[in-house]
Amino acid sequence: MKIAKIISLTGDLGSGKSTVSDILCKKLGYAYICTGKIQREIALKYNMTTLELNKYSETHPEVDEEIDSTFKSLNESNDLVVDSRLGWFFIPQSFKVFLKTNLIVSANRISGDNVRENERYSSRDDAANKIIARKTSENKRYMELYGVKCSELSHFNLIIDTSFITPERVANIILTEYNSWLVSGECSKSFLSPTNLYPTQSISDCGSDDFQSLYNNMQNDGYHLDAPVSAINIDSFDYILDGHKRTSCAIKNHIDLIPVVFQSEHSDCITGQTDKTDFFDSMTQSLFFDWENLNSFTFLIYPLTQKET
Repeated sequence: MKIAKIISLTGDLGSGKSTVSDILCKKLGYAYICTGKIQREIALKYNMTTLELNKYSETHPEVDEEIDSTFKSLNESNDLVVDSRLGWFFIPQSFKVFLKTNLIVSANRISGDNVRENERYSSRDDAANKIIARKTSENKRYMELYGVKCSELSHFNLIIDTSFITPERVANIILTEYNSWLVSGECSKSFLSPTNLYPTQSISDCGSDDFQSLYNNMQNDGYHLDAPVSAINIDSFDYILDGHKRTSCAIKNHIDLIPVVFQSEHSDCITGQTDKTDFFDSMTQSLFFDWENLNSFTFLIYPLTQKET
């Protein structure tokens, strides 16, 4: 498949997609295309507000078809940054980027954003549940329309956790990997905050090795390590399958991003279990508390019960 000079970008709510896209466009001299802009143009043509257009499109599928056809037509273009939930799907030859964000960080960013329609949350549980519910709803809708899960991480060339790094840092990582991809046509990388990775084994199983020795060959940019951590994403949380020592070392040494290889939710590598319920049953709240104590930090939110810290 040919490649195109197009970066298609999507991600979690509050992950910084618009800000990062703006930085990329300025650095590359690319044009910016986003779903919101296309919706506003179509609404103007229909002499409607965007809210009126959204309501109208519920009974008029031709509106969605018009939006989709706009993105499909971009396959013949170049020098674009496309901010769209399904940009990766409609422009398969693009460099596909997904921005991940911790649920609490996402909620805080959305609530503090005066541009978008504010969403307020009564608690961390409320924030997590509403954001997860929105993701589930979107996945269901796009599965029905196109037969794809829009948040399936295997679709993307590059995944970056933006929870605790600046938009400029995010953009620079994207540019580095994008320029490499333009030459090789290959890229499949994920960089996550180690403090957003949840353990699946007790600290007694982690051993007592000199964790620092694992990082002797770490590059100066701080997000390349010799061996990526193996992880799995289930219900918006990322769990360590292999690499507890490397993750612990990164937390202890205040490394903000580490490389991760995601395994499929349906993979047999889920600690030898194929059933998601069995996977969750193997973990307890004390497992997360012990991990926090070992590494002297506190999770923003706990998975499973989503109990507040």
